[in-house]
Amino acid sequence: MTDVLDLEVALAALQRDYSKLKPRIRSLDHTVTCDCSGVTLRLHFPAFRQGQATVHELINVISQFLTAFAMPRKEVSAVSALYGNVCEDDFIARYTALSEAAKNLFKRANEATNRNGEAGELLLYLLTEWILGAPQIIAKMSLKTNREMPVHGADGIHAKFCQESGKIFLYWGESKLYSNITAAISSAVDSISESLDPEKMQHEIDLVQRNIDFSGLNGSAREAFLRYLDPFDESYNDRDDITTCLIGFDFKAFAAITPADATKAEEKFIILAQKELKEIAPKLAQKLHEAGLGGRPIEIFFFPVPSVQEFRDLFQAKIGWKK
Repeated sequence: MTDVLDLEVALAALQRDYSKLKPRIRSLDHTVTCDCSGVTLRLHFPAFRQGQATVHELINVISQFLTAFAMPRKEVSAVSALYGNVCEDDFIARYTALSEAAKNLFKRANEATNRNGEAGELLLYLLTEWILGAPQIIAKMSLKTNREMPVHGADGIHAKFCQESGKIFLYWGESKLYSNITAAISSAVDSISESLDPEKMQHEIDLVQRNIDFSGLNGSAREAFLRYLDPFDESYNDRDDITTCLIGFDFKAFAAITPADATKAEEKFIILAQKELKEIAPKLAQKLHEAGLGGRPIEIFFFPVPSVQEFRDLFQAKIGWKK
């Protein structure tokens, strides 16, 4: 029991304050539901200024979290611990080197996995930590550059201790950025279904077990966490696996907002976004039911943008990643 309490405290200590994201990322309060018992629908969008979505500013802000997302927490903590203990120039040099390493990981991961959806992965990471209060356990990005290690699978692995149930919630992330929302939903459901294959899930668990030393958890908390992954331990039955999924898509409503709407831009956008969500929900439910996922716990983060391609291009340019 003591170890479990240590784990609860340790996971809470890993959480960061993301309130600084509120000026850039808005949350839509709504009552739209999905005809799937375990699915939660969420919708977030870039804040507006003078009637325009602040996509450039959003990219600038989320890119500041690259290091925390891409690098093992143990490495980030080691550099952070130098603050105040070494001269200012040395600390800046060490942190700059760590930031550059994070950018390079993004570029190398793109080459290793032949994909360019990492802007969505970063956004999903932030929303999972911020909105769900579940800190990242394993920096998957740092594993993707090992060509000898097959790491295709979850885009993020997060964890949270649920006081109400006494269970550990493990969140397995999937990120999809598509210009077309229907295509995005189809791809997301396919990926979620594939990720829940027992063999693939076991592979993901093996990755966590082999890399748990980099999680930032202390000894007793780490041992307690590992028991939730061990089928020979009773704690294994107190683990809930939950899928998180970011679905980014082009949304024409952004073009309907003009500088003339400056004072009521977000209010007008919210009306259009709620209407879109009501139309999306049954399409998502149908796809999930067809895939046999109607009862699975899934957290869906819809994130409409004016242009997915622009969003991706801006991010890649920000980190010096050639298209």
